[in-house]
Amino acid sequence: MFFKLKKAEMGMGTLIIFIAMILVAAIAAGVLITTTGTLQNKALSTGKATNNEIGTSLVAVELYAENGNDQRVEEFFKVMKLSSGSEPIRFNDILITLNLNNDSADYNYSGLVNCDDTTTTDAGGSYGVNYSIEGTNYKKGYLNKGDVVKICFESPREVSEEETILTKVIPKVGTVLVIEADMPDLMVDRRVYVYPSQ
Repeated sequence: MFFKLKKAEMGMGTLIIFIAMILVAAIAAGVLITTTGTLQNKALSTGKATNNEIGTSLVAVELYAENGNDQRVEEFFKVMKLSSGSEPIRFNDILITLNLNNDSADYNYSGLVNCDDTTTTDAGGSYGVNYSIEGTNYKKGYLNKGDVVKICFESPREVSEEETILTKVIPKVGTVLVIEADMPDLMVDRRVYVYPSQ
């Protein structure tokens, strides 16, 4: 009888250890599943952000200035569109910079700036946008696939012949569009093409 009681006690101990092992394994599995889910979500969001950062970019069609009859210009127009595979970009998320030899300016989007190809209405360091082509997904205030836009801004001073200028279009997400070009040797026409050079 004493022998049977001892076996029963050993069986109970084994059962308790077995149950404890199952509980530990269940807790460990729960921790692993939670950690895996968190890491997967982080990986997906990081991958999406990286894809947008690398895949979203702009293409410059041309850069020109207006009113070059007196060999000086102040009004600049940049025609651009999205590159293939890019996500839409909101103009409020785009900063434009202009660097000259001894001056520079930053421009934010404003609906108050008028781009009518003859004059730009400066709204205190702002740029305006005209849609040359509205794509199938056109939405005011955004640059979508199929859109071709003309951005206008006013230089902080008059730009002379043969002067080097550097413009950047900096989106919140995506690659920066940089154009560095020299103004033409002779500016006598009303429209002065800067990029690509004519």
